[in-house]
Amino acid sequence: MKNIALVFGGFSKEAEISEKSANQAKIALEGSDYNIFPVKISKEKWCHVAADGKEYAVDKNDFSITIDGKKITFSKALNLIHGAPGENGVLGGYFELIGLPYTSSGVLTSALTMNKNWTTRFLSQAGIRTAPSFVVYRGDKSSDYQPKASFPCFVKPNNGGSSVGTFKVKNIEELENALKEAFKHDDEIIVEEFIQGREFTCGVMGFDGTIKALPLTEVKPKHEFFDFADKYGDDGAAEETPANLSAELTKECQSIAEKAFKIVRCRNVSRIDFILKGNDFYLIEVNTIPGMSAKSILPQQAKAVGISFKDLLVKIIEG
Repeated sequence: MKNIALVFGGFSKEAEISEKSANQAKIALEGSDYNIFPVKISKEKWCHVAADGKEYAVDKNDFSITIDGKKITFSKALNLIHGAPGENGVLGGYFELIGLPYTSSGVLTSALTMNKNWTTRFLSQAGIRTAPSFVVYRGDKSSDYQPKASFPCFVKPNNGGSSVGTFKVKNIEELENALKEAFKHDDEIIVEEFIQGREFTCGVMGFDGTIKALPLTEVKPKHEFFDFADKYGDDGAAEETPANLSAELTKECQSIAEKAFKIVRCRNVSRIDFILKGNDFYLIEVNTIPGMSAKSILPQQAKAVGISFKDLLVKIIEG
């Protein structure tokens, strides 16, 4: 049986979401052909967390652990860290240096897609419609960016996820307050034009040289936008899979998602978010490590085409 490191945690508020993904993934993989070893990564320590709660330090020289005097190495790392350092390419670079295969997208893809500004710039050059935006860097003067703002708009950490530190603002005063809060999470903040429309997200799978979009999900936030509470709260946003959308528009969105997946060279699975304004789709974000609990959006989309949560995880591990 292969030893698989189920890597979770990370350096941001998304760590708690990553842990939920890892816990459910471990349960789903029980009885599989793998020995699953949960490995928690934080700024303080890297360790395997055993079923009894005991922790075993990771040897960072080769990402091994030692239990009862026996050294355990891994065939692959199942990377379920949302945000830094798992989703931004940093951890992938480490795995490549030590020669350990891992499941998430490569270093360049991960670094690019974690940066909202460069993702939208890159994809817009390929003809994919994105929301107009600009970036405010720590230390910028208000006179440099305020003239660029139009309202309402979104203020988001440029290298963050799960809507942490994200605000919808309606005037200059709210913009300044939002920037102050967003800078607690990142050194660069993207200010994005508000696109009024319906919110959709499309999972994409890329295995064995074939790229295939999954059914769309429409997200219906209960707040002003799809914020952290809507995503993860007990009384969060309503999600409809497959989305109630015409076959023509569904196919168009799936085609754009597949195109984006291919252009940025995603690997295994990604989830791509859109706003539909009229009949036009605006690509908002590419998530290379989407939520992977059984009730997360991408696993629900896979289930809609007959792929169980366990089978999805196996595909990712073997991909």
